[in-house]
Amino acid sequence: MIKFNTRSAALAAVSAFAITAGFAGAATAQVATSTIRGNITDGAQVEANAAVVARDVNSGFTNRTTANAQGGYTLSGLRPGTYEVTVTTADGDTATDTVSIGVGQVGNLDLVIADAGAATNVGEIVVVGRRLVEVRTPENATNVTTQQIQTLPQINRNFLNFAALAPGVRVGTNDAEVQITAGGQRAESVNAFIDGASLKSNIIAGGIVGQDDSRGNPFPQAAIQEFRVVSQNFKAEYEQASSAIITAVTRSGTNEFHGEIFGTYRNQDMVTQDVFSERRGAEKPDLSVKQYGAALGGPIIQDRLHFFGSYEHKQENRAASVTLGPVGAPYQQQFAEYLGTFATPFEEDLYFGKLSFQPAEGHLIDLSVTYRDEGDVTGVGESNSFERATGLQQTTKSANLRYQWQGQGFLNEFAIDYRNYNYNPTAANFDTPGASYRVFTGNYDPNGGTTVLNLGGANTRQDITDEAVTIRNDLTFNEVEFNGFHTIKLGVKFSNQDYHVEKEFGRNPQFFYDLNGTASGDASVPYRVQLGNAFPTVDLTNKVYGLYIQDDWRITDKLELNLGIRWDYEDNASNPDYVTPQSVVDGLNQWIASTDGGKAAGYAPSWFNIDDYISTGDNRDPFANAFQPRIGFSYDVFGDRGTVIFGGAGRYYDRVNFNFAFDEIAKPFDNSKNAFFTTTPGAVQDGSSANPFLWNPSYMTAAGLDPLLAGIPAKGEAFLLKNDYEPPRTDQFNLGVRQRIGDWQTEFTLAYGKTQNEFTWQYLNRCREPNYGNDGDGFGDNGGFCGPGAANPYRSYLVSDHSKEREFTALYVKLDKPYTRDSGWGVNIAYTLSDSQQNGGNDNFCFDCFSVESSPMRNSADNERHRIVANGIVDLPLDFQLSGILTLGSGTPFNVFDGTGSRFYFRPYGGYPDKENFFIPNAFAYRNLDLRLTKNFPVGEGSELQLYVDAINIFDFKNYSGFNGDAGTPNFGNPSSVLFPTRTFQIGARYAF
Repeated sequence: MIKFNTRSAALAAVSAFAITAGFAGAATAQVATSTIRGNITDGAQVEANAAVVARDVNSGFTNRTTANAQGGYTLSGLRPGTYEVTVTTADGDTATDTVSIGVGQVGNLDLVIADAGAATNVGEIVVVGRRLVEVRTPENATNVTTQQIQTLPQINRNFLNFAALAPGVRVGTNDAEVQITAGGQRAESVNAFIDGASLKSNIIAGGIVGQDDSRGNPFPQAAIQEFRVVSQNFKAEYEQASSAIITAVTRSGTNEFHGEIFGTYRNQDMVTQDVFSERRGAEKPDLSVKQYGAALGGPIIQDRLHFFGSYEHKQENRAASVTLGPVGAPYQQQFAEYLGTFATPFEEDLYFGKLSFQPAEGHLIDLSVTYRDEGDVTGVGESNSFERATGLQQTTKSANLRYQWQGQGFLNEFAIDYRNYNYNPTAANFDTPGASYRVFTGNYDPNGGTTVLNLGGANTRQDITDEAVTIRNDLTFNEVEFNGFHTIKLGVKFSNQDYHVEKEFGRNPQFFYDLNGTASGDASVPYRVQLGNAFPTVDLTNKVYGLYIQDDWRITDKLELNLGIRWDYEDNASNPDYVTPQSVVDGLNQWIASTDGGKAAGYAPSWFNIDDYISTGDNRDPFANAFQPRIGFSYDVFGDRGTVIFGGAGRYYDRVNFNFAFDEIAKPFDNSKNAFFTTTPGAVQDGSSANPFLWNPSYMTAAGLDPLLAGIPAKGEAFLLKNDYEPPRTDQFNLGVRQRIGDWQTEFTLAYGKTQNEFTWQYLNRCREPNYGNDGDGFGDNGGFCGPGAANPYRSYLVSDHSKEREFTALYVKLDKPYTRDSGWGVNIAYTLSDSQQNGGNDNFCFDCFSVESSPMRNSADNERHRIVANGIVDLPLDFQLSGILTLGSGTPFNVFDGTGSRFYFRPYGGYPDKENFFIPNAFAYRNLDLRLTKNFPVGEGSELQLYVDAINIFDFKNYSGFNGDAGTPNFGNPSSVLFPTRTFQIGARYAF
């Protein structure tokens, strides 16, 4: 028999579908909320129909439900926080407990009425604010608390750094950008949500919007309350991710005014110089880093309306050493003003504001806005002068409106999200022509020469905007009774995404000078110029739909099943209206049918069918079969939540970034023209190296060059998407056990993931033996690439291949003793034993593949067999506190080029770095220990001043990168660069009231 409040449920359903119809969609789920559930008894008998009220002790906001006939209750849609949960029976007896619940968690809280028939408050057994432990879940999830975010050491204020505390998750060590990978997959497979709003990057790489090429933070850390990392078996409510989900919730105002002012500082004297720059004798640049900000929240109307706002600023410099090329010594004095070590500044501003309003019990409205603006300087160093810098501007504007309506037995969440992300790397001196100074040390090669120094402006700029308006609705029915109890969630999503892509590659002319003056006849006159063609600007709208239903079915007090299915659809992800240019069709047919010097005709690969890649504007249907069943279970062996067996399986579809569809549109126009100059008049002038143009100063601009270069032929590359490609999908499986041992919660999980249909560009004109170059070396006679021919309109052809696969196998171990004030210490340990394999190329191209499908499985880029991440907090005497993070890894692989035998072999990610000692001999290639020492000073009533010192990589472990992969050479396996940070100290302060 199915039991629930028919009138309330019907009203909720009608409202939800009215919203869906009125707004052309709705969506995802309660990724920003939590659930408390349990049973109510008098110690022996269940208490049916008892009233249960959860009051947020900070905001005064309340949630209410009624226990079912078996005394069970569910409070869903709770903000993460601390709640006073009060139960009142029909006889007026009460019980109260105060507990904390984390984001995305389902916590169990059983309440006992001490004396049935008598009004009783069991305050004497209350443990104020103790955190509920989530044990009955099939997910492999790690919650990062407010205390960890505020207490643990880190070199910058990026809350995403702490995602590494979850097993199976890696945070990149590239100091120029923070990217997150998990499950042996790329960063693009991760998705993050803040207050339920997706941060998925739709156009460019990085996975999370704003993370590609950025040393900034995606969100102000002071505005993050806590977050959750789900690395395996996430439920149907989560979308567009196949490796890991990060879901964060922002801070809200409370019934009391609370705020903070904070800042950190370090400079070059607090940073140990890396070993390679020290060997070069490079001077220390200005490496000062300042991070500061403030936050404030409080009541506008007590128990009803609150506000919260925060601001953070980051300002830092990095080192960039400009030196002359290997033959530049004689020109040291000539270019002295451009040489030296320069600071490349970075600056970021982050704003966040939020209003929270509970107009009546059961109704909650949140409105938040975020603004992120950052500027960076890149492209400087070695033979690139400071003039060659590129200014990378990134801005993100977002707004989020959420309305939550809770009734008896149901919860409805409606949300509208807006996001506008702009990625704008532009040459700082784009209007100043580039000047590359070179020397010819041997015979004159018109396209060669050794670079001494590059001056003037770089030649590239981009303007990319990813704008999305998303409407979502999620409806939850609690305590539906049918062979147990069901919590049923169903949701709909509609997202209107507008993409604007504008790229100019090579449109700032680059002039080349021979310092000896022999090439052009005058050292002050360029002997060559290179100028790129204009790209088309693309504006495109992509509509995204999502549907899901999910059932958390409590069959017994011990056994729970989680059943769900999700479906996603994008109507313009593969650019279905695109029509392949006739020149591409003709050129491709010509190449396929051609012969080459009497060799076998038709040396296109056997698997290639031209009709699969030519788009007519109506033969490229969007993928509509993204059905994703997901199942999980948990079994409480003894019914006391001490030993729980859990597991699950699920399918997860990801997406392909629009940047690839843009390549198909724009790459045919991607060509550069070269012309040569002389100061000596000649009879014939066609701009070739044999017959150069007579130099004229009017050629110093693109406008002056375009007419001159109009007659010089140039070829682009033709990129073709497969018409019926399927987006990447991953099938995940896990089986594990949780065991409580005193204050410790342990977890052991076996995890497996199989990814298929990953995107790769592959050259069609790759030489294939024996038809082309039959010498047995596996490559064609010209090094592996067969040009389509002089008469062909394109220099090469690339097609999308979707045969790339990955396999990930792992053992996850978590040991967690939470910090409490009473115990004065806490420790969390995450260990990952894993193996990650893939076929195909190392990135978005497979240059060494004749066929991705038939290429062998080999190490993935992040295939680190062993990884340990431990963090801890301990209280010390005199109000000192010590916290730290220890990271140990066995090392990630590097490429090996092996020519030691009779044939040359390329072994992608075939070598591993040497390992060093850390308690275990020769075990770890990566070692890092960060510590923070904090001193707390009470300042008046309710206020506190914290002073702290961070010691990052305190032992100055040498963690390397850039390993020499040339097997058989003396330097094989030796590094050429370091993984930052080196040992770094920084000081900080935080005043909170």
